[in-house]
Amino acid sequence: MFHSRTFRSIVILIVALVFASTAFAMANSNSFETDPTMAGDGSTGISGYYVSAIHYNLYSSDPSLIESVQFTLDAAATDVRAGIDGTYATSCSNGGSGNDWTCDFDTTSNTVPVSSAANLQVIAAQ
Repeated sequence: MFHSRTFRSIVILIVALVFASTAFAMANSNSFETDPTMAGDGSTGISGYYVSAIHYNLYSSDPSLIESVQFTLDAAATDVRAGIDGTYATSCSNGGSGNDWTCDFDTTSNTVPVSSAANLQVIAAQ
C-alpha cells in the first residue's frame, strides 16, 4: 500500500514538474528590443476653406465669356482648381504666395458663357 501511494505521488510530481517547466519555457521564449517601436491609430476631421472676394473677369475680345475667376481662401493651399458648371480652369495660380488665387479659362477648349454660368466650384488642398 505504501509502495503504490509513493509511486502515484512520484508520477504526480513528475507530471507537475513537466507542466511547470513547459510553462516556464513558454514564458521565456519572447524577447523584445529595449526601445520598442510605436504603433497607433487616429483620425481627424477634414475642414473646408472659406472662399471670399470672388471676382469674374471677362474676355475683352468677347465679353460674353468668362476669362478667369479670382478669389481669396481663408488659409494657405498648395493645390487649387476652380470650375464653373463643370468646366474647369486650365490653370490656377497665386503668384507663389498668399491666399489670393486666379484661375484662367481657355477660350478654345473650355469656354464659359456668362449667360449660363450658375455654379462656381473651388477645390483646394494643402
